[in-house]
Amino acid sequence: MGRDFSRGIVKRFRAQGAFLPAIVVFAVAMVWGTVSSPYFLDVPILLLHTGRYMEIGLIALAMTLVIIHGDIDLSVASNVAFSAAIMGLVYQSGISIAIAAAVAVLVGTLLGVFNGILITLLGLPSLVVTLGTLALYRGMAQIALGDQAVTGYPEGFVGSDQYLVAGFLPLPLTVFIVAAVAVGFLAHRTNFGFGSFMLGKNAVASKFSGLRPGFNRMLAFTFSGFMAGVAAVLITARLGSTRSNLALGFELLVVTIVVLGGTDIFGGKGSVLGTVLALFAVIAVREALAIQNVNGQIQDALIGLILVLTIAVPVAVSRLVSRVQMSRRKSLLDDTKGKIQ
Repeated sequence: MGRDFSRGIVKRFRAQGAFLPAIVVFAVAMVWGTVSSPYFLDVPILLLHTGRYMEIGLIALAMTLVIIHGDIDLSVASNVAFSAAIMGLVYQSGISIAIAAAVAVLVGTLLGVFNGILITLLGLPSLVVTLGTLALYRGMAQIALGDQAVTGYPEGFVGSDQYLVAGFLPLPLTVFIVAAVAVGFLAHRTNFGFGSFMLGKNAVASKFSGLRPGFNRMLAFTFSGFMAGVAAVLITARLGSTRSNLALGFELLVVTIVVLGGTDIFGGKGSVLGTVLALFAVIAVREALAIQNVNGQIQDALIGLILVLTIAVPVAVSRLVSRVQMSRRKSLLDDTKGKIQ
């Protein structure tokens, strides 16, 4: 019975998304980092270092839902920058940091709603819309702040990423774990999740199945904006300042994590668990490179290479398998014809 249960779990995970590449990348990075430095596997330090990636992780959770629908949101990093800019200006005006943080989350959510309206109500492609709002939101952040940086946040807020929950879990990691469980339940245990996968697999059929594809997509983009707002608060608390170039380049990392985790870039297939594994795989890669003093440009190039390989390799393997199967079927058919004759 235990064996049947294990097989059922494995089948379920495979159906939701093939995240073997994430496990391979994680294992290679961990071995590489361990060989490079005896301090790489210092668990308390590793846990603290996760704080700098949890903003990306939160956005990746929301992006998983968006891509499962067959959409994409390229505006998330610009959303973070503008939400953080508004938060800084609100705090500078003399309002408490708690209210300023709430405003940032609200602004991020509204920007997500704006994306959703353009995509679901006007029927515009998500790639085109979010490519446009990527520039729009970043430009709005630059207009709001100019060249200045907002600083002087209260001590209890700055450095909150160093707070430990239960004595060992950093606060950002704790927030991410709670969010991952909630998003996992939403994606894999609710009607919304079922409709999301169905919409990604066959958008036309979903319209005649009693589902509400427009509502699902709208909710996904709204949630993406909400997570961007939360990320804006976390990254501001970690850095202690706000600039218009905040979160620059996050889009590449987020999409890499989601795709590496087994979510099909064309929709209809994915796994929140895969995204979580891929996040920690990317963290392992980044930390293994950083411990060897590899500069950021090379790190970005390697992450980009991982993204390309993650998309290209499964497609190549699938085509190769299809050709082999077709060849075997043709050979079997020829043998059958020969025996009949």
